[in-house]
Amino acid sequence: MRTWTTEDRPPAEQYPYWREVLCEAFTALDPVADAVGRFESRVASKDLLDVTVSEVRSRAQTVFRRAREIRRNPSEYFFANLQLEGRCVVRQDGREALVQPGDFYIVDTTRSYELAFEDWRILCIRLPRQLLMPRLQAPREATAVRLHDDGALGSVAGTYMRSLMQCSEAIPLTAQQTMIDTLGNLLSIALGATVDTADRGRAAVQQGLRDAIAAHVAARIADPGLGVNSVAARFRISPRYLHKLFEDQGLSFSKMVMERRLERCQRDLLDPAQAQLPISRIASRWGFNDLSSFCRVFQKRHGVSAGEFRRSAAAVRPVDPIADAGQQDRTGR
Repeated sequence: MRTWTTEDRPPAEQYPYWREVLCEAFTALDPVADAVGRFESRVASKDLLDVTVSEVRSRAQTVFRRAREIRRNPSEYFFANLQLEGRCVVRQDGREALVQPGDFYIVDTTRSYELAFEDWRILCIRLPRQLLMPRLQAPREATAVRLHDDGALGSVAGTYMRSLMQCSEAIPLTAQQTMIDTLGNLLSIALGATVDTADRGRAAVQQGLRDAIAAHVAARIADPGLGVNSVAARFRISPRYLHKLFEDQGLSFSKMVMERRLERCQRDLLDPAQAQLPISRIASRWGFNDLSSFCRVFQKRHGVSAGEFRRSAAAVRPVDPIADAGQQDRTGR
């Protein structure tokens, strides 16, 4: 991971240094800001083969790439920028789009563009131009187009872009190449892919959608209203298609949700710190509205009741002599 920050420099040097950082970290750019005093900004970048993934945070400014910057550094990249905080107006190829948190877009470094930011934070992925060009039906129609998290393709691509920031640079090169190919497919299909790319990328899109749905379920597993209809509506797909996505992998969506809830309940039942918490509270905490239903599915899964499961775990748990001594002090025995 490489990092650049202005925060360890005197205020008068922060904005001039930031202008250098953008060019060093990305390509020749001309940031223009009404910089007075402090200009806290930061870039953190990692490389996955020839793709660079960066998280960028800075103040209000307009970033230009014009003919003179292109002549100075005629790089051939696409930037895929996912807005995390603040807003941005992006302009390229005669189009203009207002981008808000959760939206993303691409720009092409071989032609002029302009990014007008409020105070902002973005996830920026720099891709070799040849990664997307063969996959796009009309590359010049794909720039400065706002894609957002209101449908399956936008959700999958945005979720996948975020996941790349969490990947270690130490993963095997073959795995990195697979991840980059998947990214190219997801972005190009969201932006308008060729028929060939759409055919080859369909499996990647379906897997990406399954991963996004699984992450959504994990984040909201405590919500008793989480179910087929709410998740299908969230991802703008039909309940029937949601079932098919998981059945194609030998799974059931409803069973997957149930298993995740049972795993959370099992974890709490094994936790000594929650030994006094009623089983009904644990069940309701993880989305079970009906205690009898929870008891039935838990016994079917483990072969014993939840109460027996908890007592058995406590019986085999190693005694902590320090904690035991503390307990004796408190009870006087």
